[in-house]
Amino acid sequence: MPASPPDPARDPVSGSEALSDLDLSGARCSDAARERHDPMLGTAPPQRRFLLVEQEGGWAFDGFPSMSLPEDLKAEIAARAEAAGARIMLIRRPGRHSSAVCLSRAWCVVDPAAPSDRRVTWGTWAYPAELLGAVDRVEELHAAQAADDAGPGADAASGPDEDRLILVCTHGRKDVCCALRGRPVALDLARRWPEQVWECTHTGGDRFAANVVLLPDGATYGGLDTPTAADVVQAHLDGRPDTAHLRGATGHPRAVQAALVAVHEQLGPFPWGSVAVADATSVEPTGQDVAAHRVTLRLPDGRRAQVDVGEHLRPAARLTCRAAAPKESQVPVAGPVRVLDGPDAS
Repeated sequence: MPASPPDPARDPVSGSEALSDLDLSGARCSDAARERHDPMLGTAPPQRRFLLVEQEGGWAFDGFPSMSLPEDLKAEIAARAEAAGARIMLIRRPGRHSSAVCLSRAWCVVDPAAPSDRRVTWGTWAYPAELLGAVDRVEELHAAQAADDAGPGADAASGPDEDRLILVCTHGRKDVCCALRGRPVALDLARRWPEQVWECTHTGGDRFAANVVLLPDGATYGGLDTPTAADVVQAHLDGRPDTAHLRGATGHPRAVQAALVAVHEQLGPFPWGSVAVADATSVEPTGQDVAAHRVTLRLPDGRRAQVDVGEHLRPAARLTCRAAAPKESQVPVAGPVRVLDGPDAS
């Protein structure tokens, strides 16, 4: 089982569906979201872990369910992954696909909240049934969590470079914005981090393209372009998360994501993974909020901080390029961070 993914330069052929094959007519959801200043806070993927499957070439609208695999096998993998709290995403190297029969492709299982030596597992598959080894790994991590889960826990800290993945959503069949904005970003990032960068299928938040998920950290960034993406990623790796583009942390509810970002923004910057979630409870909403939460976090120096997060409805808008009608969205709003311990206690 390889410690790192296969060589990205094996087939230097331009890959993925051509933009000419996509419907480029009509208004773009990412343009409208930027004009409206749609808040990105709390929109990172909520799943705790990820099952990544390498698939070169074009991706259908629904990604994994349309792969050319036996239907019963796909159904089994999807059901077992969902039961174990994993999101299945397809990945490919930027701008490349295989022009010949590919003898083996990569799979990767990532659990940002697992112990450091178990967060990232790589494998290869040449035959469809070999993907069952990947979902076995997902279930092992899920079982280990159930056996010794001590609560929400800490976020994942950055691991070794060989374990890091930089995923850029380029899923044009899902939403054209992901292709138009994501592919240039993926190519640009791959010039700096050629071993770590992969294109991926739907991450959610199409209107926030270009979207980047850093694993195993779980940090999710949006609203990126080629002038900004590399600087945002480098700042994150240097321990300075860019809260202007930070959508949240994977594996957490919206309110907890918002509280984590608020701590980094109001008290930080802190290295990613150094702020731990201690507790999150629902409280009585006030004003225009439709829900409210109180989140307690532990700071890098051991002190506790608390954030009240309200959730309210945004006016209806077309949230994706494919949306048939405007739709309301529920967004978290974090209040001031209160430090509970020490001389700076609020």
